[in-house]
Amino acid sequence: MKLRKFVIENYKSFQFPTEIRFPDNDHGKSIFLIGGMNGAGKTAIMEAINYCLYGGKPDEIYRFINHKEKARGNTAVSFELTLEEDDGAELVVKRSWSAGTIDNPKPKDLTERLVVVKDGKRVTVQNKEIWQEYIRAAIPPSITQFFFFDGEKIQEIASDDHSEVRLQSSLEAALGIQYINRLAQDVAYLKQDERKSFVDITDADLEFKESELKREKSKLTKKRAERDEIKTEIDSFKEQQEEARKRFEATFNQAPESKDAIRQNEKKRVQLANRLSQLESEIRQLCESTLPFSLAGKLFDDIRTQIEKERSTTQAEVIREHAAELAKKIVRVVEEPEPIYKEKLSAEKMLELERRIEKLLKAGDAASAEKILSLSERDAARVLNQIETLEKSDVFLIKPLIEEKKEIEIQLKELASSGRSKGATESEQELFANLQEIIENCSIQIGRKTEQLRVIEDEILTIENRIHEIEVEIEKLYEKHHLSKDKADFITECDAIANLLNQFVVRLRKNKIHLLQEKTFEMYRLLSSKAGLIKDIQIDDKTYEIKIIDRSGHEIKKSGLSAGEKEVFAVSLLWGLAQTSQLKLPIIIDTPLSRLDSTHRDNIVNNYFPNAGEQVIILSTDTEIDTNYYRNLKGHLAGAAKLEFDQRQELTTVKSGYFWEA
Repeated sequence: MKLRKFVIENYKSFQFPTEIRFPDNDHGKSIFLIGGMNGAGKTAIMEAINYCLYGGKPDEIYRFINHKEKARGNTAVSFELTLEEDDGAELVVKRSWSAGTIDNPKPKDLTERLVVVKDGKRVTVQNKEIWQEYIRAAIPPSITQFFFFDGEKIQEIASDDHSEVRLQSSLEAALGIQYINRLAQDVAYLKQDERKSFVDITDADLEFKESELKREKSKLTKKRAERDEIKTEIDSFKEQQEEARKRFEATFNQAPESKDAIRQNEKKRVQLANRLSQLESEIRQLCESTLPFSLAGKLFDDIRTQIEKERSTTQAEVIREHAAELAKKIVRVVEEPEPIYKEKLSAEKMLELERRIEKLLKAGDAASAEKILSLSERDAARVLNQIETLEKSDVFLIKPLIEEKKEIEIQLKELASSGRSKGATESEQELFANLQEIIENCSIQIGRKTEQLRVIEDEILTIENRIHEIEVEIEKLYEKHHLSKDKADFITECDAIANLLNQFVVRLRKNKIHLLQEKTFEMYRLLSSKAGLIKDIQIDDKTYEIKIIDRSGHEIKKSGLSAGEKEVFAVSLLWGLAQTSQLKLPIIIDTPLSRLDSTHRDNIVNNYFPNAGEQVIILSTDTEIDTNYYRNLKGHLAGAAKLEFDQRQELTTVKSGYFWEA
């Protein structure tokens, strides 16, 4: 089966009907390269193909309607896929959704419509479900992940040491074992249904156990539906969170802060605010107590000098005022109690000495200071003491306190602006807060829903165990009763068939697993840069556990491989599964090389793409399939196209040729 044409309309950035054709090359193969920059619509194409084949929920489709058309009230989304089947027949699948002419339509208003045309003949509406089953049978949804995959799928398998075990149901579908298991279940159902008419089983026994089994199965159905609903909600919250995150980063050029980061910033803000309040209080106290006096701090030395000068002037004035008395006392001291010289002065000389001393005292210091302060000795002492107290006080610490206050105010402004886009308008600030709230709320909801999912999974396991116990009890009841020969033969045949099917499954699984080992190892040797170090890849036919064996016979844990080797292993496993399934489906790969180094990229381009399948569609950026890789692939290509995204119009169009070719 090959894809021949795909048309997408009104989905994401594909506003108008956009057609891509997939021709064959001269050798009957079809390797088609679609180039597009990030955001141009590569992933949208893969999503649209899946929706076209298998349908989708209205709310999913509604979310991705081109927003320009949605704003105009146009909710008509359409996908059309033209397939060529292995027998050459043409199958056209067209699936569309529309709300008609309803004003302000909601997701619940969307109606899905499926049209299938086979060899030019349109299938009637009555056969819609039949053709849907036909599509699912031709391209089983459970194994399309091995044919339609992207870099994230490769990374998912590569990053999980036991991803192959977790994908067991899908692996069995690819190996064809699920159909045999379904047949075995049908045989078991026929056997159980036949036993219901055993004559020795009373109505009460049957009704009690069957009603109990029915109740438990009903519970199981409800719980599974609830589980699926929660999974859908988790996916929806993740999409909303990712969309809000991308919008946040695109709008504000920064990553949204986590709740812990916001909490730490708020804690720091509170601490700074408390310190700022403390500083303001200290500054206020200093201002109220001593600041008015300290403002004259630069004049303190001049005041001291003036006080000393005025003190000296006052002392000189006192001496001049009492010069006569002082002169007499001085002369008297010279004579009394006894003369300090041999010859005693006469009365005239004594008077002359007094006169001279008095004249000297009255003359004093000619340079008297001008009295400005005119302070008493007591007041002068108080002023000098106050100056000394002020100089020893904390008032002069006010400058570093003020500087610390300014620094804290700057930090607070930075913290306030760190939670907002600089220079943002009020509407942008509101958008900022709304996006942060959406991201945080989605994170909380994802955590809550994940816990709910875990609880429901446990409940489902309990109910499944209970159903198994009841079925065993019912089987034992049937076995206790006498069976007629025909019924006994029929049940014996059912047991024989069941046993044969079990044996067949065991042998088929071994054969398929062996083939899967060979195919996976075959591709791994082509792609791995360390292929010479690997001797074998072994897959357990019961648990699906994969072991990588080196040349010494020792197991190499997948976790011990490099990131590139892990992804090469994942690609090899996907190719091995596709080959083992023996389904001839097209392979669609979205951005497979983004995480690989140059060596592994060379191997993928030269060895994997040309051998991946009869039809390979590669969705790539210009840095993955660059000029050199394009030159290597060109000889294998049946054609190429380029997705051109007009950012101004938010519109994707398809042009013929790759990035470097018109």
